[in-house]
Amino acid sequence: MKIAVIGAGAMGGLFAGRLAEGNHEVSLIEVSGAMIDAITGQGLRMNGLFGENAYRLPVGPADRYSDPVDLLIVFTKGMHTTSAMEAARNVIGPDTWALTVQNGIGNVEAIEAFITRDRIVMGMTNWPSALIEPGLINVPGEGEIKVWAANGQASATLEAIAGALDAAGLNCKLDPHVEVAIWEKLAFNSALNSLTAITGLTVGEVGDREESREIVFTILDEVVAIAKARGLAVDADHIRQSVEHAFANHRQHKPSMLQDRLAGRRMEIGTITGAVSKAGAALGIAAPVTRTFANLLTIVDGEASRV
Repeated sequence: MKIAVIGAGAMGGLFAGRLAEGNHEVSLIEVSGAMIDAITGQGLRMNGLFGENAYRLPVGPADRYSDPVDLLIVFTKGMHTTSAMEAARNVIGPDTWALTVQNGIGNVEAIEAFITRDRIVMGMTNWPSALIEPGLINVPGEGEIKVWAANGQASATLEAIAGALDAAGLNCKLDPHVEVAIWEKLAFNSALNSLTAITGLTVGEVGDREESREIVFTILDEVVAIAKARGLAVDADHIRQSVEHAFANHRQHKPSMLQDRLAGRRMEIGTITGAVSKAGAALGIAAPVTRTFANLLTIVDGEASRV
């Protein structure tokens, strides 16, 4: 399969490396000069669960490539999905499929402006992967991927894409109810990302404080209520258990929104906390704490962009 991965960071690098290991023709679309230089010079380096490897893959901005690909995997942050797809138009042909396992919601709709919904695969992943430095990722443990067709219909191509990911060692499963998993992860991210980004606390520090725990579980309850109003059978207890596990086992972790705020980068608000707030408003479901944090994050994000 001819595959292009947009974004050569922690997750894009993991998927690209493993698919290249499976003898697929993989290219990386990347805008960071430091990332391009590192991968061009030393290869895409990976260590951890799969051992130490360096993959010599084509890497560069989208305009480096001209031929359509079979599969376009999108690993930008949600606020960059539209611009990334616009830049990648020249690798999108009439038979190109897209895969998104990005955080949050709204990415399918952004991709749909460029590739029809019947050729979009959506899902979620909990694979752990960290970018140590440009071109070097560490995979500390196992995870899984759940995917299904964005139009809800099974197909041979959907099965082929899932099969390629599974054969690459990425534990991919077809799940017609994947939207439930997407919203369960959305609840987790809305709570922990929002609170850590505003307070500067690590995950463990949030779990140590009664006041912060109360906020986290209130946001979880609000997201669960919105998901159930959408007809999704999300499991509130499962999400709570995941949060408690994070409190106990990922104490020093700084979620992505906090990392972005500390680095002065834009935060992924619109597809996570902000998206939940809008979904609740559209359904007439009150989510005052989630909405407040979405507003606070937007204010902080705006201040950072002017620095």
